[in-house]
Amino acid sequence: MSGPKIDYAKLREQEMARLAEARGRRLKVADKIQKLINEIHNCLGSDSDLLMQDPQMGPSCKKIAELQGMYIKELDKLLNEVKNGNELLDIESINHEVDSLIRRFKDDTREDIQVIAGISANSQKFKQKQEERKQLAKAKRQKIVRIKSNCNEELISDTVIQEQVATFDEEIKEFMSSPMTSKHKNSILLLIQDLHELEKSDIDNERKSKRIQRLFEEYEKLTGLIQREVGEMVAVYEEYKRECFDSDAAALSINEFATTKEITEAIKAVRCAAETNMSKDYIRRQIDDVMSKHGYNVVSSELLQEKNDSGQVLYGVNDDTAINVFVSNDNQVTMRVVGVGFDSEISETENEKLLQEQCAFCTMHPQITAELAMRGVLLQTKKHMPPDRKFNKKIVTKTKSNTQTMSRAKKELKRRELKTLHKE
Repeated sequence: MSGPKIDYAKLREQEMARLAEARGRRLKVADKIQKLINEIHNCLGSDSDLLMQDPQMGPSCKKIAELQGMYIKELDKLLNEVKNGNELLDIESINHEVDSLIRRFKDDTREDIQVIAGISANSQKFKQKQEERKQLAKAKRQKIVRIKSNCNEELISDTVIQEQVATFDEEIKEFMSSPMTSKHKNSILLLIQDLHELEKSDIDNERKSKRIQRLFEEYEKLTGLIQREVGEMVAVYEEYKRECFDSDAAALSINEFATTKEITEAIKAVRCAAETNMSKDYIRRQIDDVMSKHGYNVVSSELLQEKNDSGQVLYGVNDDTAINVFVSNDNQVTMRVVGVGFDSEISETENEKLLQEQCAFCTMHPQITAELAMRGVLLQTKKHMPPDRKFNKKIVTKTKSNTQTMSRAKKELKRRELKTLHKE
């Protein structure tokens, strides 16, 4: 009764809860690391570009920038480790390393930050540049006020209209860089279209200016509405981004959602996908461990002639036989005996040997099932085929020299050293 065995693997509720709790701990650490990365990136404040340009402060800024890159790189490594981790990840050790890195960054930059603070506080040139930046912002606001007030000039020139449109355009472009949904964006784009059609129209400049004013009033109402609606979405969106920390796909931008409800649904979908991935990963690791304890070592994917992207794993029984195990996305587990060699032809001798191996695996399978159950992995029988030569299959390895040129002693050493490698 040991032809291909097809079972459905399910985790006990207690095991799934343990994995979910472990993921929650990893999420907290990932969130902490990301916040520290942002903190390091913004350590020079909003005027960092002005600081960089100053000849006195530039060298210190450059040194800090190099340290920022170095420490962010180290934190990214830890973030990736957390992302790819599982319930066995040493969270305490990761936390300790993260805290150590941020302390070292502050120690390494303290002197230069003090130098920059001292110079910037006393540098008239730097203060002048800050003031110029404030004046530019003030001038821009004054232009906006002129659009809103629509001052009654006797003659509104083409230049005034051009300035109003350019100022309006700049204001819209700046606002469009802020978070908004695709629906919001479309509303803004329609307003831009109206503005440029108005600019090209043949009406006189006085009427044109009044219509620009009304259009700007409409724009302010629209941006106020967008800010209120997006404000309600931001907190939920931040939760969504945090939940995506271990997702294979990048998080969607807030612009790709239309409502808060859509983001909430996306959070549920991300959590569901995470549970599926955790379950599948845990099942695979337990199968690896149980098979290894019974002497079935993983065959390196490098030895296979054809790269298989299906997620199947070969566990070597001996030099020319293996157990092929496949875990599907819905946790269906298929185990079957296969031959391995340097060609796909199966001789009569090999045919008989494979049939015998099918029968031998029959006595082992119930024990494997029991041991998996002890680890929280329950195999529910779907279909167990009886042994038959029609199930005999051979998987081709690359070249003879990959294995046969090694001595038996070296093969045994290599077999002991093999780690569990899943074919991606």
